[in-house]
Amino acid sequence: MMRLLTLVLAFALAFSLTGCGDEKTTQKVKKVTPKIAAKKNKAKDEKKPQEKKNVKIYKYNAKGRRDPFASLLKIREPLNDDAEPETPLQRFGLKELQLIAIVLGRNEPRAMVVAPDKKAYTLVAGVKVGRNRGHVVEITENEVVVEERYRDFSGTLRTELKEITLPQREGE
Repeated sequence: MMRLLTLVLAFALAFSLTGCGDEKTTQKVKKVTPKIAAKKNKAKDEKKPQEKKNVKIYKYNAKGRRDPFASLLKIREPLNDDAEPETPLQRFGLKELQLIAIVLGRNEPRAMVVAPDKKAYTLVAGVKVGRNRGHVVEITENEVVVEERYRDFSGTLRTELKEITLPQREGE
């Protein structure tokens, strides 16, 4: 069995080395163009200067249009009210706030969130929250609904409802 394997490998090695040689087999290829093709090329060259006279020049007028290279996902301008001072909760994004408790009772519902600065804040309906100047619309038993208003890439006023939910407890 070993002899057969050795014989096959020796044959394969000998066969693969037969293609190796020092002779140069490159040949120069001479490009021949027929006379008819040469006449057509000359005719095309003569027509080119005439075609350049009829070329229309287009210009892009950017006045009143948005930048076509700006990302549509990143363009969000919050509605700024310079008259109102910024609350501590408006320094953080909604995803940075962690909802830890909701209290529903006889009075209006309240929620407690922990901000990244490790301070706890109480939320009631109407409190300004988030970087986009959102405000709390509703507090349910599992989440706090915040309404954010902003201008999108086209300048249209958009309203978006976002939720801050209670984390699921273990075993649920």
